[in-house]
Amino acid sequence: MRYFKLLSLSLTILSVCLLTTSNLQAQSRKKMPHWEVRAGIGLLPTFLKDHASTELQPVSLEVRYRPTQKFSVGLLAGNSISQAMQEHHTGETRMVRNNFKMIALRGAIHSNPFEKLELYGGMTLGYTNSNVDYTFPGDEKDSEPSFFPTPKERDGLLFSAFLGTSYRVYNNVNLFGELSYGLSIATAGVAVRF
Repeated sequence: MRYFKLLSLSLTILSVCLLTTSNLQAQSRKKMPHWEVRAGIGLLPTFLKDHASTELQPVSLEVRYRPTQKFSVGLLAGNSISQAMQEHHTGETRMVRNNFKMIALRGAIHSNPFEKLELYGGMTLGYTNSNVDYTFPGDEKDSEPSFFPTPKERDGLLFSAFLGTSYRVYNNVNLFGELSYGLSIATAGVAVRF
């Protein structure tokens, strides 16, 4: 439920930002793409250090607005599911499954050193939700394992940075790559501009 409340709050904040920047854009003489929809897939999941196998590769969708050539603001939502085997020093093992969701506001500064190549970087302020389940050998769910803590849902705020580059392949289509922390360490994807 908190996830949807944060989504509503984020959409409201994004709408206010868009209305404010729309007035600035109307005064600008230079025509440029205003909206960008970006779909990405994580190449290096955040939980890689836990030797986790990926059940659902990190996927993300972002709607981004560019009021000027140098600045953008966006709303990103993503999900990944990973699992890893853990062993207690007593020899008891469990499979840990983590369903990780994230929603975030992102602001970026852009630079165009070449005609088709763009570099960008920025900050992310997001909300994360991890739903952790433990499965024990024999596929039996155990709500109170003997040596492991009880599975629970964890919510929290995330503040991080990102660096990326995009390359224009068609007039309104870009391929992008990004390094960040949160949903995935490295992400690649396609962006379509309106």
